[in-house]
Amino acid sequence: MSCRAIRFTSIVTGRTERQTQRRLLNDNGRSRTVSGCLLNMVGGGRTGVHLLLGFVIGAAFYLILYSSQSEENFKNSLAAFTSCRSPESEGVDVLEPSALEKGRIYKDVSEHWIVHQDSMPTPPANQDATPKVTRTRFAATELGTRERIMAAVMAESALALSINATLGRHIPRVQLFADSSRIDNDLGQLTNLSPYKLNGQKTHSMVLGLLFNMSTHDNYDWLLLAKDSTYFNPFVLLRMIDTMNWNEPVIMGEPAEDGSGRCRLDSGVIFSQPAIALLLINRGACSSLSTATDDDQLAFEKCIQIATNLTCKPLHQGVRYEVWRGERADSPAAHDSIEDWKHSAAFRRALVVPRLLSDADASALHDYFVRVEMARADREIVKMEADLSRLAEEEARETGEAISWPPALPPFAKPPNRYQVPTWEYFTMTEIFRSEPNQNVRRLEGKDFDDVAEVVVAARNEVESEEPELEFVQLRNGYRVFDPRRGMDYMIDLTYRKTVNEMLDPENRFEGDNEAGHEEGLKEIVVERRVHVSRMIASTQLMNQAPYVKEDTDVTVVIPVASEKDVLPARKLLARQARLCLSPTEETRKTRMVVAVFPLVDTRSVTAISNDMEELKRRCKRSLLETDVLPVRPAVSTEGKGTAAAAALDDAVDRYGANNIYLLLSPHADVQKEFFDRARINTIKHYQVFFPVPFVEYHPTISGMEMTEKEEKDTPTEQAREAALSRLRDGVEPKRKRALIVQKEHGRFDSQDFTCFAVYGVDYVTARAKLGVNERRNDLIAAFLGQDGIHILRAVEPTLRIRYHKRSCDMESVDTEDIARCVDSKKENVAAKDQLAKLLFHEK
Repeated sequence: MSCRAIRFTSIVTGRTERQTQRRLLNDNGRSRTVSGCLLNMVGGGRTGVHLLLGFVIGAAFYLILYSSQSEENFKNSLAAFTSCRSPESEGVDVLEPSALEKGRIYKDVSEHWIVHQDSMPTPPANQDATPKVTRTRFAATELGTRERIMAAVMAESALALSINATLGRHIPRVQLFADSSRIDNDLGQLTNLSPYKLNGQKTHSMVLGLLFNMSTHDNYDWLLLAKDSTYFNPFVLLRMIDTMNWNEPVIMGEPAEDGSGRCRLDSGVIFSQPAIALLLINRGACSSLSTATDDDQLAFEKCIQIATNLTCKPLHQGVRYEVWRGERADSPAAHDSIEDWKHSAAFRRALVVPRLLSDADASALHDYFVRVEMARADREIVKMEADLSRLAEEEARETGEAISWPPALPPFAKPPNRYQVPTWEYFTMTEIFRSEPNQNVRRLEGKDFDDVAEVVVAARNEVESEEPELEFVQLRNGYRVFDPRRGMDYMIDLTYRKTVNEMLDPENRFEGDNEAGHEEGLKEIVVERRVHVSRMIASTQLMNQAPYVKEDTDVTVVIPVASEKDVLPARKLLARQARLCLSPTEETRKTRMVVAVFPLVDTRSVTAISNDMEELKRRCKRSLLETDVLPVRPAVSTEGKGTAAAAALDDAVDRYGANNIYLLLSPHADVQKEFFDRARINTIKHYQVFFPVPFVEYHPTISGMEMTEKEEKDTPTEQAREAALSRLRDGVEPKRKRALIVQKEHGRFDSQDFTCFAVYGVDYVTARAKLGVNERRNDLIAAFLGQDGIHILRAVEPTLRIRYHKRSCDMESVDTEDIARCVDSKKENVAAKDQLAKLLFHEK
C-alpha cells in the first residue's frame, strides 16, 4: 500500500492530520521509509480492509462530483491536499511520482484563512477625501522673493518731508521714525510715520524695537538707515544694490575717523539681509548703552557695531560707498555750492551728500542728479542705437533681407493670405479714407485729427532742420497703416516753396551790383519731400485685474414698449423666448422678464401681453423664469428711444432693487440662450457695463429676403426688381421668408447701435445722475462715457439680432452727436451698397 493510504486511514479512524504526521515523523525530523509504512499496514489486516473500502468510496465520490474540472485544477487540488517530498528531492515538481512516493506530507491550510480589509473612513459630506495642501496667500511668500530695499529715516526736522518726497519715488518703501515731541502738523499727516517716546532711553532702542515689531525687515534684501539731514542719490543707490549680493552679512557706510570700525550714522548705513537679522536679534546687547553719556548718534553707531559684530566697509564686491563732503561756497547751504561742485566727477557719481540745512538743499540736489541721470540715459540710448544698427546690418547681410527701420523694430508682418493684407489709409488735413464696407471717406476730426497734426509737425521739423531754406506750403497727402508689432507707420508728402537763381551764365553771376538783373534771375519752384514717420508702441501697461465673475447671477430683462407699434415685435420676442425654455435641462439661475408698458399702449394690447407673459411663465417653469408687466408713468415725452429706455429702467430699478443685472432689450431684438450667459459674465459690478454690437437686419425687400431661394431662382432678375420697387412705392410692410442668419447679405454689425446693454442697477443709478430728468436722447451711452471707475465693453454679438423696423430718430435730442449717430445708423442699416445698386440701376 502506498503512502497515499495513510491519509485515508487517519480519516476513517477519526485521527487528525497532525496526529498522522506526528506518527510518521521520527525524533530527528526525518520521514519513515516506504517499507516501514508497509510493515505497519500488514500488522493491521482488519484495518486495511476498511482502509481499502474507504479509498474506493472516496475515489468514486470524487470522480462523480469533480469530473467536470480540468486536469490542471485536479493536479493543483491534489498537490494542495497531499504531497510527499524528501529533503533530497528539493527542486523536483511535487506532482512527479518520485516526489509523491518518497517525501514529507505537507498540508496547505490557506483555505481556512480569512482576509480582513479595513475600509477607509468616509469623509464628511462637506469635505473632500483628497488631502488639501495649505498654500500661502502670495506667490512671493512661497518662493521667498523680497523687495530690494527699505529706507528707515530718523526724522528730526521738516527735512524729513523732502527726503520722503525725493527718495520715496524711487525705492519700494520709506519708513520714518520720529520722537512724538518733534512731530508737527505737516509731519503728522504722513502715513508712513512711526512715532515713539524716549522715556529716558536712547533713540536706537526705540527705533530697533519698532523695526523688529513691524516685521518688515524680512521682506527686503537691503536696509538703509539714515538721518533726515542726509541726501541719497536714488539712482546710484538702486544701481549699487543691483550689483551686490545680499546673502553675505555686510555693513556699508563711511567709517569713523577714530579707526574703531563703526559706521558714521550721519552718512547713512546700508545693511544686507543677514546683517539686518543680526542687528535686530542682538539688539538687547545695546541695553548698556542706554545709560551711557554718549549722544544719540554715537550710541546708535556703537549699538550697530556691538549687535552685528561687523566692521564698516566702504568697499564691497567692487562697489564703493561714495560720500561727497566738498568745500562749500560762502553760504553753508548746499544749493549755493552745486554750481561749483558739478564740475567734479566724484560729485556726479556721489551716493550721499550729508549736512542738509533746508528743503531747498534737498530739492536742488535732487533736480541736479535727475539731470545727470537723464544725460546718462541719453548716452546709453545713443550707444544702444549704434549697437542695434550694427546688429541690424549684420543680420541683413546674413539673411539677405532689407534693414528694418527704425532700428530694433521688427519688419512689417507678412500676411498669411491675400485677405489679410493690411490696408493703408489715405488722409489729408480735412478728410480720411478708411477701409470700411459702407463708407468711403470721413471728415478728419477728433483723435484722428490730433494724430495727423502731430505727425505732420514731426515731419516738418525733420525736413526743415536739414533744409532751412525751404518754405512750407501744405500737406499734399499722407498714408498710415497699423502693425501690431511696430505700431503706426506714416508716409507724409509735404509741399515746399524754394527760391532759386536761374542765371545760368557764369558771367552774369558776378553782376551783384545790378539789383534789377538779380531780381529777374530769382524764381520760386515747388519742392516735395516724402518723410517716413513711425509711432512705436510705447508706455504700455497692464490693465488692473478684473474682478471674479460667475454665471449664476440673476438677470432682469427689461423690454420697453413705448407705443402701439412696439406691441407686436415685443410679443414675437416673448414667443421666441418661450421656445428657448423647452430645453430638458433645469436652470438654477433666476431670470425675470419684465415688459415696461407706457401709457400710449392700448389696454387690449396690455391684456394680450399679460396673457403672453403667463403662458411664458407656464412653459418656463423649470427654468426659474419670472414674468411681470410693469406700468411706466414717465414724466417726459417718449418720442426718443433713449428716453423710453431711461424711464423703463428707472421704474424697474426702483421696483426690483439695485443689486441685480438689468438687461435692456429692444422689442425688435432676437436673442439666443447663450447671450444671457455672456451678459452675466461681461457685466461686473462697480467695474464694467456691457454694450454688445448687434447684428442689424437689412430691409427684406431690398436685400431680397422676401422670396425663398426657389422663388429667387424661378423669378427673372428684372421682374424681381420691378416687384421690389413696386412694393417700396406702395409702402407694403416687408415680410421675411428666410431665416435671419449672420451673413453680409442679411445685415451688418452696427457699431453705432446702443439700444441693448447690460448694467448693474447700482451702476445705472450712479450714471443716471449725469443725464437730466427731462433730457431727450436716442440712447443712453452718454451716461457711461467719461467715468473713471466704470469700463465700457463693446463686443460683436452674433446671438443678438435686431429685426428690421422703421427706426425714428429724435431730432430734438440735447446731444448733437447722439442725433448724428442715430441718423448714420439709420441710413447704413437700410441695405448694402451692392443691393441698393442692383435695385436702382439695371442694364439696358
